[in-house]
Amino acid sequence: MKKFEGMILACDMDGTLLDNNREISRENQQALRYFTEQGGRFTLATGRAPRAIEPYIPQLPFNAPYSLLNGALILDEQHHVLHCAGMPDSTKDLIHITLDAFPQLGCEIFAGEKVLIRQMSDVTENHIRVLDLDYTMITQEQLGDTSGWCKINFTGEPALMEKVKLFLRPYTDRFCIASSLPSFCEITEAGVNKGAALLRIAKDCGIDASRTFAIGDSYNDEAMIRAAQVGIAPSNADDGILQAADVVVGSNDDSAVAQAVEYMEAHYC
Repeated sequence: MKKFEGMILACDMDGTLLDNNREISRENQQALRYFTEQGGRFTLATGRAPRAIEPYIPQLPFNAPYSLLNGALILDEQHHVLHCAGMPDSTKDLIHITLDAFPQLGCEIFAGEKVLIRQMSDVTENHIRVLDLDYTMITQEQLGDTSGWCKINFTGEPALMEKVKLFLRPYTDRFCIASSLPSFCEITEAGVNKGAALLRIAKDCGIDASRTFAIGDSYNDEAMIRAAQVGIAPSNADDGILQAADVVVGSNDDSAVAQAVEYMEAHYC
């Protein structure tokens, strides 16, 4: 039996797998190859859209389905869509009332592999440019069917986003509201998050929940950190994630994922 057989590791990208130059270190690449060669199942768990992970695909040893858009979109190892969570029709009303209350917000809609922009902000403009995403501008009247949507993202300066999050609190019974950056407010359907995606993927791979591991740094990783049997955080993680994690390793600039694999080998093999 190989060392990591029967184990799955879910790995966040930004602030975790990627260093501050948005690169995957040689140490992280080698550690993930070793993990998968020794029987472990590697699953990516990111808030990014499909296009935004394309440059990294050749560097990663995909051997399990993985989740994008905060768990709303699950792809197989060949990068084909297995599951799209969709969003309720009431999401259109949520967009309308939020943009009416905060007209300076940006609003991004991720519909499978498509990116729709309901309203542009400086933050959204930078987000689209940095990730080199193709997009289509749409009006409220053009929103249409939401069953193929995965996630919406309101964007703005951090001080504004704190007010937006307070405004959205009454809707947390119908939507999952998370944040990977202080300038983002990311919304999926209630119950759709990285943690639920991890458990679904583990079950599909025949892996017991007691052998699930996850590493992440931001508040959109919290559900995953708590759902995993062992939640791991890099030292650069948000304070709430550091408190939720079972284990803290070095920072994302110090190959945190490689350190996580080392910890797993030392304590669970």
